[in-house]
Amino acid sequence: MSALSSDNFSAFASLNRYFALIETSKPTRQQAEDAAALLCRVYGAESEEDLLLRGNPELIDIYQEMKGKILKAAM
Repeated sequence: MSALSSDNFSAFASLNRYFALIETSKPTRQQAEDAAALLCRVYGAESEEDLLLRGNPELIDIYQEMKGKILKAAM
């Protein structure tokens, strides 16, 4: 497994744990922000800025929808 694949898988696993957490308790704002950052890594980007610069409208829409759900859980 390449380092990039391993990093993406690790980010995915961490996001999975975050979504399991929100089923049983309310996450902190910091946990939500960390999960949103992991979401970028799942999509292969180093940061939100990197993801948005890629210019794929469908990917950006999906990212923004998921990020909204992640942050909403902490409100």
